[in-house]
Amino acid sequence: MNRTGPVHYFTHGPTLAYRTYGHGALPVLAFHGFGRMGADFAVLENSLGEIATIYAFDLHFHGQSPGYPERADEPFSPQELATYFTAFADQLKAPKVVLLGYSLGGRIALSLLEQVPERIERVLLAAPDGLKTRPWYRGLAASKVGRALYRRFVANPAVTHAIIKSLRAVRLMNERMYRFLMGQTDSRAKRELVRDVWLSYRLIEPNLARVAANAKAQSIGVHLFFGANDRVIRPAFGEKLLKHAPEVITQEELPFGHALLTEELGLAIATRLAEL
Repeated sequence: MNRTGPVHYFTHGPTLAYRTYGHGALPVLAFHGFGRMGADFAVLENSLGEIATIYAFDLHFHGQSPGYPERADEPFSPQELATYFTAFADQLKAPKVVLLGYSLGGRIALSLLEQVPERIERVLLAAPDGLKTRPWYRGLAASKVGRALYRRFVANPAVTHAIIKSLRAVRLMNERMYRFLMGQTDSRAKRELVRDVWLSYRLIEPNLARVAANAKAQSIGVHLFFGANDRVIRPAFGEKLLKHAPEVITQEELPFGHALLTEELGLAIATRLAEL
């Protein structure tokens, strides 16, 4: 298994780095979680490499992809991301692609299904972000005052950390969520990543009713994988999408927490792709 692999770049407006895993005929565009990189998908190569070629992207600000700090004020739009990945599919000469999104990458995949369903064969989501609306995040990111607070948080996280600790103390936040949030913000570099990603992706908030309607209209199978012990993105969140189109949307749980990119996930995905 090649866990790193050569890095390639694709430019259509912005530039993203990507790696490829496998050599099968089915093109899979894969999007990783926050703070991670496309190389995480190497663990799926043994299970999927014969049937699919995985194009595993480093999302903006991650891995080998460039950062775009100006996007804090001029964020990426759903249409812009759809245009970018459609151009990538065109380069592959692929009329349709499979989308595979984990955590933050799930939000990207849901947005693409909302924007360009005609270019999508199937969608596989592992502990996907984007299922639960976050009005506080949207409100903060949309205002100049809120964006200033994000910038202050980078330099001085004491107030935010105090709030997180208080929520845990009164049991409004579970221990796993507490450790997740503190672990993602315990250095300046990590806090800068939070600021850059949250602000530049603030318009990527898929409308789940439209996502499901597109999947139903185009007969696109959408399958959600959750960790049975995940306290960050809970299996119950799946109902927020599933209720809109149970005819084409399915869900299953694997015996993990939030860290779902495992060989077991690869085997489960292979089973789903065999249905194509």
